[in-house]
Amino acid sequence: MVCMNSDEIKEELREKGIKNTRAKGLLLHILKNADAPMDVNSLHAESQKETSVNLVTVYRTLQQFHEKALVQEFIGKDGASQYEYIPKGSIAHPHFQCETCNRVICLDELGFDDALYFSTMAKQHRVNSINITLNGVCEACL
Repeated sequence: MVCMNSDEIKEELREKGIKNTRAKGLLLHILKNADAPMDVNSLHAESQKETSVNLVTVYRTLQQFHEKALVQEFIGKDGASQYEYIPKGSIAHPHFQCETCNRVICLDELGFDDALYFSTMAKQHRVNSINITLNGVCEACL
């Protein structure tokens, strides 16, 4: 695995006001290099390959990352939270979750008009994020 406490990771944590620890650096590294959103158990298992990280630490770190807009959280069809890294300047994007294999696929980012459309649906409220998950059967399972 690439060095999890690289200068880039340290800087990103510093910019968000998050104290850099071995566990936080490792979890951010895993999320930044993941091909798809991950649940807590998958993140915990992956982090255990490198160092001993308590499951409670994983939950707390993900909560902090979410509060600081480093990760996006959405609920999968099984009810488990899924997390993915949000690159700087990234725009919200929907997900597709296969009902057969449970694979989660990131879809193209929403365009400005799409995001504006969803935001205007809640006119008298403040929208902080938009989460859209499409469920069905993926191409591989058809």
